[in-house]
Amino acid sequence: MIMSDEKSKLLQMVRDGKISIEEGLELLGALDDTGSRPPIPGKKLGDRFLRVRVDSAEAKVNVNIPLILLKVASQLGNMIAGYIPEEARREMAGKGLDFSKIDFEELVNLVDQGLVDGKLFDVDIEDPKKGKIRVEVYVE
Repeated sequence: MIMSDEKSKLLQMVRDGKISIEEGLELLGALDDTGSRPPIPGKKLGDRFLRVRVDSAEAKVNVNIPLILLKVASQLGNMIAGYIPEEARREMAGKGLDFSKIDFEELVNLVDQGLVDGKLFDVDIEDPKKGKIRVEVYVE
């Protein structure tokens, strides 16, 4: 686990004698309280989905993957890329989004902790040959 800058600064202040050990512990506790958020009430991982929507003139694709399934088999998340038109994938890669590099296991953990919810991203692409392509990925 990587120590945050705030925690490092607090520990250095204790070492330097600027604050007491008790004050340092109290401040560390306050940092931990603000850094962790409780899960979203009423939303169980088993009731939620990673949803991918692709809408173009050629096709409409709706992929709904239960998050519990992604948690068990996170490598399935990379299959999503196969449903997105090649032009849309190139455009998204040009904007820094590559599905093959997404850590779906970490995504599920963040959702499970209540740190990620709703729309993750959406991309609108104007392809001269295929028309408008819209890709949406969200958690619901």
